[in-house]
Amino acid sequence: MNEGRRTIPRFVPADDAQAVSAPGLPTLLVVDDTPEYLMILGEILSPEYRVRVASHGAAAVEFARQAPAPDLILLDVLMPGMSGYETLAALKSDPRTADIPVIFVTSLDATEDEQRGFTLGAADYIVKPVRAPIVLARVALHLELKRARDGLARKNASLAAEIERRSAAEVTVRELNAALSARSAALERSVGDLEAFAYSVSHDLRAPLRAISGFADLLRESDGERLTDDGRGLLGRISAAATRMSGMIDDVLAYSRTQSATLNTGPVDLRALATDVAGELGAAYPAATITVGELPRMRVDAAMMRQVFANLVGNALKFSARSEAPRVTIDSSAGADGVEIAISDNGAGFDPRYADRLFGLFQRLHSQKEFGGSGVGLAIVKRLIERHGGRIAAQSQPGVRTTFSITLPSEARIADR
Repeated sequence: MNEGRRTIPRFVPADDAQAVSAPGLPTLLVVDDTPEYLMILGEILSPEYRVRVASHGAAAVEFARQAPAPDLILLDVLMPGMSGYETLAALKSDPRTADIPVIFVTSLDATEDEQRGFTLGAADYIVKPVRAPIVLARVALHLELKRARDGLARKNASLAAEIERRSAAEVTVRELNAALSARSAALERSVGDLEAFAYSVSHDLRAPLRAISGFADLLRESDGERLTDDGRGLLGRISAAATRMSGMIDDVLAYSRTQSATLNTGPVDLRALATDVAGELGAAYPAATITVGELPRMRVDAAMMRQVFANLVGNALKFSARSEAPRVTIDSSAGADGVEIAISDNGAGFDPRYADRLFGLFQRLHSQKEFGGSGVGLAIVKRLIERHGGRIAAQSQPGVRTTFSITLPSEARIADR
């Protein structure tokens, strides 16, 4: 079939080494059993592309399966052994080569031949004898379409991976939300159980306490004159202890309610609130000087903040009462992480090594004999401040200065008009 045909020696097909050395240049595979056409197409295409050649279909399929795979194949239809149609079918049936665009280059120009080629998956159809501008234009067009398809496939793969990642993240978030909801529900049940327990205990304790106090009063009235001085002293201590126990029960109930009480925030003038509390408590300490500085207006729960000021100012007055000139100062400052309100006094203070114990339930750093109290007030203050998203800390230099610092979130502050 090929006898007597002249070989054109100018075109040299690309080899694997050239493919590696020029990775940016598209690789074309030209398949034709006629050497002249291999040379003609090679001469047309080689200035712009790496060109490899195959003289029959089986070689074309083998070349296409090797790496790097060709970017486009120009395929003759009429070849001995394995026709172009059979070669195309083999290429399309292999996932490794199915996406390589194939352009038929053939002398068959009947409509049914073109239709058969397109049905099998050919990208285009060029009729021999070929013209260089048409070949170059068709090749450039289909390479550009392939680049677009490859880019879209990469984007789709990236999008699919992102969707999968987000789906996994959503599953994780749902699982975490479910776990959080379960923990929140368990915590609410625990809080409710603790409140019920606190109420039950306090209710059950009140009855025997009332009996103790009542019988102590009856004993004092009926047999007080017959008791010795020591007996009357012991009876007084029983009554005092019962009274103190009753106060502790009230404090425990107050502490348990701080967590469940509804937070009703609104604009509050803290200076006016602190001044009011200072006036009420200061009446019992006429020797004390209470100074209320500039305090901001903030969006807080007025009742809770009144309780905070009452506890802290009350403590400051109590612990400074034995000073030569008791002084209590209430002031504020703006910090990077919120509004700080400081309540300071010049009283007894406490050992700063144990500052972290101050806010625990029933924690006391002074004996009952020195300073009365149940040790619950500061624990209540801490809970109320935390309900507002704030925090509380304490510093002390015993006998010189003690300061309780409340930090409330900056966003709760109301701008001055």
